Amino acid sequence: MNQITEKKITISSLGKSIIKTLAYYDIFDYPLNLAEIYQNLGMNSVSLSDIQNEIEYLCDAGLTFEKSNFYLLRNNPNFISRRLEGNRLAAKKLNSAYRMTKFISKFPYVRAVLLSGSISKGYMEADSDVDYFIITHPNRLWVTRLLLMLFKKTFLLNSRKIFCINYFVDAATLEIEEKNIFTATELATLIPTYGKELYDELYKKNLWIREFYPNFPKRDTIHIVNDTDSSIKILFEKIFSSSWGDKLDDFAMSLFEKSNHYKYHNYNSKDFQVAFKTSKHESKHHPKFFQKRVLEEFNNKLKSFENIYNISLK
Repeated sequence: MNQITEKKITISSLGKSIIKTLAYYDIFDYPLNLAEIYQNLGMNSVSLSDIQNEIEYLCDAGLTFEKSNFYLLRNNPNFISRRLEGNRLAAKKLNSAYRMTKFISKFPYVRAVLLSGSISKGYMEADSDVDYFIITHPNRLWVTRLLLMLFKKTFLLNSRKIFCINYFVDAATLEIEEKNIFTATELATLIPTYGKELYDELYKKNLWIREFYPNFPKRDTIHIVNDTDSSIKILFEKIFSSSWGDKLDDFAMSLFEKSNHYKYHNYNSKDFQVAFKTSKHESKHHPKFFQKRVLEEFNNKLKSFENIYNISLK
């Protein structure tokens, strides 16, 4: 038994919150700097100097580690170089993501486009997907998804690296049902690229994320695309504004639902409903069920830390 586990270490509530913050990002081998710890902290009413003093105590106690002004839960300096390279690649891909946003915004019923997934965290690897979160016109979510998927399969050869659209909501239903640290992280880090007003509304409808991230700032909107709608988009929406559009949307929803049940029949019903949420107002397509994997690993990391150091993080 090492010296750390032989003696009882007392940690403040701030220290526990810091460890939880580092533990979440440790799932992705991603170290944080001081400002990022503050932004991702689960408590407010603390200053950067408070965090600095507390994390120095944690490092002195051997519970956390500091390398090149980054803080880690595991003493692996390779995570630093890995992160910096991933940051560089994400910055490079951000420009092409904005260009793709302009293209996506031209599709019928698209009302807002936001970057999600790893690129929204400022980190990418060579094989990472560029993920988009799409907000559509009410009752036209599935038509929108069908048109975008047909384009992706036909012209992009189904490439996810350029164009991965796995989450849709419509403008009438912006509050996200699942409320946990994973969904809070994904919502807080969304980068709006088209549809400023709907991003503002999405943020207002999901203020519950402040329970997890009270210090995380709302995203800047100065780079949002504000192009006018194309004549083709306007004409298509006019043609399908009647009951024909309602029927087409119902048909598209049925098509995707049947396809998901066929392809992913191995899922149990509870997991299927979360990973492939299908309703008139929301569409989620997460075959790898990343949310479940992250939440389970986060919980395991906290339990492991408590067992190793004989410290309760509750």
